[in-house]
Amino acid sequence: MLRFINAKQRRGIIDAPRLVARLQARNMSSGGMYQTECGLYVDSQLPPNFSKILIANRGEIACRVIRTARELGVKTVAVFSDADAHAEHVRMADEAVRIGEPPAAESYLVTERIIQAAKDTGAQAIHPGYGFLSENAEFADALAEAGVKFIGPPSGAIRDMGSKSASKIIMTDANVPVVPGYHGEDQSEEKLVAEATKIGYPLMIKAVLGGGGKGMRIVTSAEEFLPMLDAAKRESMKSFKDDNVLLERYIQRPRHIEFQVFADQHGNAVHLFERDCSVQRRHQKVLEEAPAPGMSPELRAKMGQSAVDAAKAVGYEGAGTVEFIFDAETNDYFFMEMNTRLQVE
Repeated sequence: MLRFINAKQRRGIIDAPRLVARLQARNMSSGGMYQTECGLYVDSQLPPNFSKILIANRGEIACRVIRTARELGVKTVAVFSDADAHAEHVRMADEAVRIGEPPAAESYLVTERIIQAAKDTGAQAIHPGYGFLSENAEFADALAEAGVKFIGPPSGAIRDMGSKSASKIIMTDANVPVVPGYHGEDQSEEKLVAEATKIGYPLMIKAVLGGGGKGMRIVTSAEEFLPMLDAAKRESMKSFKDDNVLLERYIQRPRHIEFQVFADQHGNAVHLFERDCSVQRRHQKVLEEAPAPGMSPELRAKMGQSAVDAAKAVGYEGAGTVEFIFDAETNDYFFMEMNTRLQVE
């Protein structure tokens, strides 16, 4: 089932160690620190974490990871389905392994085949890219059990941030602002009606395991609540096989502002500033702008610190995105969710 392709059989492959040596010779004047062609600053006196990694993805994100690894002197292994046998990421990598038929469920989503490909090629770590298995806690657990490093957050962080209700409880404990609402386990109709009355209208119903705008409804009056609740639960069950919901105050003049964060394995985290993603259609981002317009240095520092606090609260590692909703009327901001992966943008 597994077929290997040697990089020497392909055209256009750059010798990664030779490239790094050339870059080092050109930039060593800064005391061992040099900048690669893709903008990375690397300390040449530090050894790389891995000598070979496997990218469990395809397309542009796989190509980007391969280019970055190449400039760091790290060899790469691509995986591909039959549909992607001649794809760019396959040609770029040092090695490539066939993992199945064209449907993703028979190739890119098959954990056992990806782990076997890593073992057969000697890859020490797997980079999931985005999509596919990138936010799959079971995949991260399987890699740990197999002795292969997951280039991403711990499985516990993926689970915690994958639940909108659990994440808001964690954020509240970490003093990260959250939208006033109800995130409890009692999902009875009576309880939800009572909590909606406490919050006041308009309010938002959200699927606990939701994403992509599914399982969300805006309710403007008490008369609309039960029909909207029923619709949100049906959509949530269809999309996520779970119909639990949470209730939140609806912010009528919102802005969607998110911060890119990076964290290491030693409890340190930083943010790399913000993007304004307020231009949306059906709760999906259409346009992003960085830096966010009208963002004062004081507000940027405050929101950035909240993003860092959010990452630390779940023991995050690697790249992630903390999303906030900003109330343009009050200048208050609230945690919405965290994407526990490399951002698509």
